[in-house]
Amino acid sequence: MQRTQRQKIPDHGNITKIVRAADGGTYEYLVGRDALFTLILLVGAQSDIEADVRIRLVAEGAQAEIIGFVIGRTHRHYILNTAQLHESPATRSNLLVRSVLKDSDTFAYHGSIRVDELAQKTDAYQRNENLLLAESARAESKPMLEILANDVRCTHGATIGTIPDDALWYCASRGISPERARRIITEGFMKSALNRLSDTMIRREVTQWLNTTL
Repeated sequence: MQRTQRQKIPDHGNITKIVRAADGGTYEYLVGRDALFTLILLVGAQSDIEADVRIRLVAEGAQAEIIGFVIGRTHRHYILNTAQLHESPATRSNLLVRSVLKDSDTFAYHGSIRVDELAQKTDAYQRNENLLLAESARAESKPMLEILANDVRCTHGATIGTIPDDALWYCASRGISPERARRIITEGFMKSALNRLSDTMIRREVTQWLNTTL
C-alpha cells in the first residue's frame, strides 16, 4: 500500500529534505510564512512506481525549491505528479525535474501550478528535462497552469532528447571512448542541477546516490 507523508514547514523556517521515493506514495508539504523549503526527490526504484508531490505555499512570503532526479533502471515505468499550489500572496516556487532513461524505460511527468485568486505577486517556475539513452526509452511531459490571480509570473518548459552526436564526436576527438563519453555527459546533465544547492553535506549525499544509481 502506498504511503502518505505530510509535513508543515514552520514560519521563518529554512529546511532541506531528501526524499527517496523507492515505493512511490504521496508527499505533501505546507510551507509557512517567510519559510524556505528545499525538497530533493530521488527516484530510481527497481520496480514500477507512481509518486505524487504537493507543495502548498500557505502563507505570505513562503518559498519552495524542488529538484527531482529520476533514473531509469531498465524496463521500469515511473510516474511523477507534482503540484505547486500558491495559496497566499508573494509566494515563490521553482521546480526542476531531470530524468535519465535507459532500455525500455518510460517516464510520465505531470506537473501543475495553481495560483489562487488571493495569491497575487506569485512567482512560479516549472521545468522538466529528459535524456533518453536508448531508442526504446520514452518520456512524456504534461504541464498544467491554473491561474486565478492577475498579478503573477508563471512559466514552464520541457525538453526530451538524446545525447548529441557532435558531443560524442568531440569526446572521441580527445581519445574518450563512446561508452565513457556517454557516462561523462549523463553525469554532467544530472549533477549540474546540484549547483542550486548550497549545503555541502546535502550535495555530497545526492552525489553519492547519483554515482551508485546512474
